[in-house]
Amino acid sequence: MRLDFTKSLSAALLHADEQARQLGQEFVGTEHLLLGIVVGKSGDAYRALEAETNVEQLLPALKRALPSAAEPPLVTGLLPLSPKAQRAINTAISLAQAASLPSVSTRFVLLSLLADRESAVGQLLSECGADLEALRGVLKRGSEIGED
Repeated sequence: MRLDFTKSLSAALLHADEQARQLGQEFVGTEHLLLGIVVGKSGDAYRALEAETNVEQLLPALKRALPSAAEPPLVTGLLPLSPKAQRAINTAISLAQAASLPSVSTRFVLLSLLADRESAVGQLLSECGADLEALRGVLKRGSEIGED
């Protein structure tokens, strides 16, 4: 069964690509996925981040943490996902399937990014005041933040 992406996830992926390009990257990494969610300011993951962390502090922290190249990439079309980012998307798809939902939302992507407790995403969120266990709980329940 093929699941669709919600509008907010599709937008977040485009934002992640744009942000990676602006930083001169040749791929979209896990931090870019989080950046895409934050820049998009919509979706269930963004609402969870608003509830559990200081998103205004998160955006500049993310941009500072990512390397920047002098030249934009010479890649046409969308940038490829890094292996970790691709795993995060695949895990998000599996989580949505396990929940018997018809589409994959940003909630599942953020849950998959938080699965690795030692990841750069987790460290950045912790530095911005997020309680990662509380954030995971809100995302797992889903009903508190809606689904889109």
